[in-house]
Amino acid sequence: MSNRRLVGVDLGSAKVCCAVAEDDGDVLRVLGVGEAPSSGVRKGAITDPDAATQSISKSLDAAERASGVEIDSALLTLSGRHISSRSSQAVVSVTSRGGTVGSSDLNRVLQASRAVPGLEGEEVIHLIPRQYQVDERAGLRDPRGVQGSRLSVEAELVLASSAHLAALVDCAHSAGLRIDDVVVQPLASAEGVLRDSELASGVAVVDVGAGTTNVAIFWGGTIRRVEVLPVGGQNVTNDLATGLHCDQEEAEVLKCRHGHCDPEQVLIDEMVTVVGRSHVGAEEVPRRWLAQIVEPRAREMAQMIGQALEEESEGLPKLVLTGGGARLRGFAACVHEILEMPVRLAVPEGLGGLADQLGLPEHAAAVGLLRWGQRSSSRGGHGNVRNTRSAGRLNRWLHELF
Repeated sequence: MSNRRLVGVDLGSAKVCCAVAEDDGDVLRVLGVGEAPSSGVRKGAITDPDAATQSISKSLDAAERASGVEIDSALLTLSGRHISSRSSQAVVSVTSRGGTVGSSDLNRVLQASRAVPGLEGEEVIHLIPRQYQVDERAGLRDPRGVQGSRLSVEAELVLASSAHLAALVDCAHSAGLRIDDVVVQPLASAEGVLRDSELASGVAVVDVGAGTTNVAIFWGGTIRRVEVLPVGGQNVTNDLATGLHCDQEEAEVLKCRHGHCDPEQVLIDEMVTVVGRSHVGAEEVPRRWLAQIVEPRAREMAQMIGQALEEESEGLPKLVLTGGGARLRGFAACVHEILEMPVRLAVPEGLGGLADQLGLPEHAAAVGLLRWGQRSSSRGGHGNVRNTRSAGRLNRWLHELF
């Protein structure tokens, strides 16, 4: 049996990352990675379809050159403030022969759990069962084969705007891609960096991107909630551009090279060079000035993360921080200080081949897409952009029923 090729395209506000890997049954061997600046995307949402399509196409071209593989289909991330989640419950009568729960009963109860009111303009992207109950027997992971007359399910629905999903699909098709599956970015990032022990014990995964910060909360091996915050690394860049009177490109370079969230960790006499907006001449300024500009924004972002976790954070043992914005010096320590909980800065692990090309926090979602496809394939699953399902470790209770 030949190894399967997998392609993941993570469309972010700052860049598009296309990763190509080969699934040999044990590990994912990275064959090549292509990246391109992202245009036509703001805070995770597509604002200029033509520009976004061109950005996707450039990342595909770069990935094809790097891997030597012709790309015609891929898994894609879906991001933006329109993503949310809500709980759902449903109950059906057991009609399978002998009064024993069968696959047809599971199919009906899961379909019923999708049919919630008030979803005008939204679609269910992922349906993730938390537990099943047959008559009085609760907490079942797989109720098939259990005798009873009444089957119920508690599930989490991950929702997204129908319009934003359609825009993503149109851009992918315009770039010449068939879509294997669509995965909301918070779940893709979690799949990319979470360890099994963290998933089992409870964890919040926070991916700090350029335009948004994606939060996914897990308890007992399954999703509890997802939320997308309207802040990211670009907000820090904007603050530096304003405070230092330089352009966005210069501010981004200064942030990455010299930025820090804690002025006390920067030497008083350390200086950096800033080129002004006119690009005529340069000025030496204390590096601590940069930290004094960055610190308030970093603390605000940490507080917003804390507010997103407020309902679930009691007893939550750990926060896993990832995404390109999480690389800002001192940010993990800032989050730890404000939230008063353990924080791990995570990068993708356990890859083969050209693994070093996907070894940074900003690659979490791209790697998560590859693992999502790998786990779906191993279970005989297939994606459907209008009926995508959670896969792998993040949805160990959901069976391929449709």
